[in-house]
Amino acid sequence: MKLSKRLQAIYDMVPSGVAADVGSDHGKLIISLFQNGIICKGYAIENKKGPYSRLVEAIKNSGCIDNVVPMFSDGISELPSDVNIVIIAGMGGQNVIDILKKNPLKLKNVQTIIVDAHNAIPELRNQVCKMGFVIADEDIVYEKGIYYEIIKFNAGEVGYLDDPDIEFGPILRNEKSITFKEKYQTRINEIDKILSNKNIPSKKTRELNSEKERIRSVL
Repeated sequence: MKLSKRLQAIYDMVPSGVAADVGSDHGKLIISLFQNGIICKGYAIENKKGPYSRLVEAIKNSGCIDNVVPMFSDGISELPSDVNIVIIAGMGGQNVIDILKKNPLKLKNVQTIIVDAHNAIPELRNQVCKMGFVIADEDIVYEKGIYYEIIKFNAGEVGYLDDPDIEFGPILRNEKSITFKEKYQTRINEIDKILSNKNIPSKKTRELNSEKERIRSVL
């Protein structure tokens, strides 16, 4: 099964075990993980009737229905106790935080959380680390005009992140991949374009200049 660059980046971070894919959509990721022997069992979770019906059909067609279990559920509220890997991809960062914080007891057996959030990524890093996880891996991919940051958290002591770690990612800013540099150089260009408008408020000018300096410090 051919995966997109984004899904492949998530796939590459998944360890062996039992995984739950929250917001599984078409089920491609969780099906591929099982078919290729990465996981021994999977749960595909959806909370909307239309996507759930399509998900069930996709799993049946894949021949994995006995090992990849579709669940009509909200977030991790009914997460089975045998799950040790949680994948949450394709939604807003605050939504991810809310899902995890709403049912913290459901995470007691979870060793790995892999997240691909559309926004609020710094806050996501900060909050998940405060929940007793540490950042084990990060990746950034560019696909169809969008930069995606994928973060892998492992259970551990409460992780400490300094401000640059929170904003840019401890691993991403250390590795400084080509895609990472391209993302933030693009942002600098956007800031310069905004600043070329001399009519913007002075407070906004200071905020943008500060952001630009923070970006330059990690490039």
